[in-house]
Amino acid sequence: MAHRQTGRAAGLCFGLASAPAALACAFHGYIPDPTVVDHLLDTEQVVVARLDVSRPGQYQLIEALMGPLTPDLSLTATPTAKERLSADPKATVLLARDGAYGGWRELAVMDARYRGVIDQVMARQSAWQLGEEATRLALFASHLNDPNPDLRRLALRELDRVSYQSLKVVALPSMPTLAQDLNSNETDLAPIRVLLAGLSQDSKFTPPLQAGLEEAVTQNLPYMGAYATALIELEKERGVEHVLERYLRDPDLSLPARFKLMEALSVQHQTASGQTRRAILSGVRALLKSDPTMADVVEAQFGLRSPWSGGGSAFGATGNVRKQTDPER
Repeated sequence: MAHRQTGRAAGLCFGLASAPAALACAFHGYIPDPTVVDHLLDTEQVVVARLDVSRPGQYQLIEALMGPLTPDLSLTATPTAKERLSADPKATVLLARDGAYGGWRELAVMDARYRGVIDQVMARQSAWQLGEEATRLALFASHLNDPNPDLRRLALRELDRVSYQSLKVVALPSMPTLAQDLNSNETDLAPIRVLLAGLSQDSKFTPPLQAGLEEAVTQNLPYMGAYATALIELEKERGVEHVLERYLRDPDLSLPARFKLMEALSVQHQTASGQTRRAILSGVRALLKSDPTMADVVEAQFGLRSPWSGGGSAFGATGNVRKQTDPER
């Protein structure tokens, strides 16, 4: 699947350096494409179509969800869409313009369940364009176990957009297939599935998260930080100790791995309970005292995400905690 670095997506995933929360998609190592919902919020014309029996490979428009039912559509069905639409006579395809005046693009092949979700999206378009996230997250969290695999993937991508802090407050259902899905070859969905495993608070995920983190560190995988964040979420102080003692105290650990693991500690320092946060502070302080060469890595992650007022890192160069209030949040 192609991924593009658009200005909008770059701002969505990485934000300003001083932003108070890291986004789930930052754990990919690349910028994910906008979701179907993002496209629907960015366009001014959305239509539903099916294959035109009189013109092979072309679309016949049957309904406008936004804007006019324009007859000037010039878009040939992709082989994948053509195959799926031909296999299910009741299926339709969702089409939207790229922006206000751009070309048309296929967004999804829809069955009745998928169409029902799209109708809910269109009904909430104005509110979601203004940044109302709660209902958007709740809607797609409710489809994490949907029988339609396309809806399940859309739900995962929707949750993948938001900050880790926002993800933690979503009412997430139990996901019976999550353990199996962690071994899926859908690498673009791996980071969010890993984060959901940590948020499940199910101890059965501890061994696969530890094994996944080991593999990610060994192979320098882009979603190493997701594994570390999820393991800390699940194991609390034990997870902090594991990341620090097993990896960050290793003098041979690569610099990219140090940055990714320290980022995970920084993310958890923003969102975890007071006891876990204190374990992170004391652990990183001890690490700095024993290895002052980590100062730049700590400054880069904790300095840019410091919850203290006045900016700057939570740590001095020698590992001493700055004497500022550490708000419990």
